[in-house]
Amino acid sequence: MKQPLNDFDHEPCSSRRRFLQAAGAGLGMFALTSGTSEETPVPTPKEPGGSEKNVSRTVRIAAVQLRNHVEGKTPVEIKAFHMRNIERSLAEAAHRGADIACFCEHAATSGVKAPLDDQRVWEQATVGPTAKWASDLAHRHRISIILPMLAYHDRAFRNAAIVLDKSGMVVGVYCKVHPTWGERQSGIVPGDSFPVFDLPFGRIGILICHDLSFPEAARCLMLAGAEIIFWPTMWSGWGDELSYTVIRSRAIDNAIYLVHVGLAPPPGQSWRPGMNMARSGVIDPYGNHLSNAGFEEGIAIAEVNLDKKRIAPHFTSGADDDFRAWVLADRRPDTYGIIADPSKRGKPPV
Repeated sequence: MKQPLNDFDHEPCSSRRRFLQAAGAGLGMFALTSGTSEETPVPTPKEPGGSEKNVSRTVRIAAVQLRNHVEGKTPVEIKAFHMRNIERSLAEAAHRGADIACFCEHAATSGVKAPLDDQRVWEQATVGPTAKWASDLAHRHRISIILPMLAYHDRAFRNAAIVLDKSGMVVGVYCKVHPTWGERQSGIVPGDSFPVFDLPFGRIGILICHDLSFPEAARCLMLAGAEIIFWPTMWSGWGDELSYTVIRSRAIDNAIYLVHVGLAPPPGQSWRPGMNMARSGVIDPYGNHLSNAGFEEGIAIAEVNLDKKRIAPHFTSGADDDFRAWVLADRRPDTYGIIADPSKRGKPPV
């Protein structure tokens, strides 16, 4: 049975109040109730036989914020440490009624070091032991999972995230399209597309960390019909005002829900600028924070209704405009060719 909506019941009340008092001025008032959205209609999920199925378009989203911490010396020990934390937190998210849970960038492999050709360490993303373990978890808890990891996919080493539905089936894989210069130097191969994935409640997309630096990435997912973008990230160091301006703008410009998933500080340390941003949670199409895990380990849950539209009064027609529908109608893709012109790609200034 679904639990009543309570976005912050993973934190002590006193900690929650302190966080909201400290962050409220910079981030605006948090909406702790269901969000609103506006989206291009996507196909109604169908049964295997092809008949339409009446499904709820209300979804409870869990942003699982673990600590930026690794225990163990060998790859096997480190992976086992991550698996224990992921399994524990996933069980909690499912108990609290979440329909889908997302973990941070590199969640299953953070801190693992090994030569890239060591196939005992670096698995195939969809068929390796970690994927099979995650499939069992999804099936056992009846919850969809987005699990980021370093792994091989399509014959290349990737910064990837696998998507599993609540039956445990691997729905697909997203490979980070914009790995940083440092990642590329380490052997990570960029992905070459922005796929979307259909789940019973709606259509989702994934961006990983540096991907969000590029407005085109989120717009590609919106144009493909995504209603929620999951964004596992290691972002740090930009500065709060700049970072949240960028993050919120991606949700606002595309009338989409953005699920930010980072890491809490290491044990015994307080958050300070330059650390992973933490504060994982759901941002709605108006740029409001519907849930926020603060600076501690925890799970931020928000419930959203994907059938609700973002209304922008007098956006273009002079009425209460359906923002997403009108953005699609008013776009001029015939004039945007320069964005995709390969000659406009620069060279690293190093």
